[in-house]
Amino acid sequence: MLVVCRRSGQIIMVATTEEALYTLLNAWPASTGKAFLQALQTCADVDVGLRTPHEARESFIAAAKEADIPIEIAMTG
Repeated sequence: MLVVCRRSGQIIMVATTEEALYTLLNAWPASTGKAFLQALQTCADVDVGLRTPHEARESFIAAAKEADIPIEIAMTG
């Protein structure tokens, strides 16, 4: 998935849960919001086996929508 970060204007490629967590912590334009906090927790939960990468992806997309961050989603099989 591609994420356009409005704070820096750069395009960030997010392909793993680790990259999603890094992006949320370091390149997100806002550090508040229910979906943002849920995405942080879900991505962290994947690392310890409590959640799936699919759940992390869905929560990351929800956080992007909440923050009005443009994303392009690549469909995988």
